[in-house]
Amino acid sequence: MALGGTPYKLRCSTSLDPWASLEFTAAAIYTAGEMTRIGQTVGVIIHATAIGSTAVLNYQAAKIIVPCVAITSGNLGSMSVGDKVYFDVADKEVNPDSSGNYLCGIVLVTPSIGDETIEIHLMGALGIVA
Repeated sequence: MALGGTPYKLRCSTSLDPWASLEFTAAAIYTAGEMTRIGQTVGVIIHATAIGSTAVLNYQAAKIIVPCVAITSGNLGSMSVGDKVYFDVADKEVNPDSSGNYLCGIVLVTPSIGDETIEIHLMGALGIVA
């Protein structure tokens, strides 16, 4: 099976900005740029990975572009700079709804209507709070 995917869209310097990742053995096929949750940690897959291979999850980034719920006039107001975003496991994207989703960052650039990606400050370990 061919491994495809969207580009991994890190928008910060890994030497100067907060950035962290973890490695895990892939139990599924992952594509670059895909959001997922490993344990209680939310992040973005760095490269396409086959089942049984070592995958890398970026769970902290000062600036990264991630998939989001399609932006409409109805949800634009809650996806503005500084707003919290939550990871929806089923849809593999962020949205403004905390119900049943995982807090993972804040919006850095207000998107436009029709956008399906958003620039955030990713803090994917926020769910690991006792």
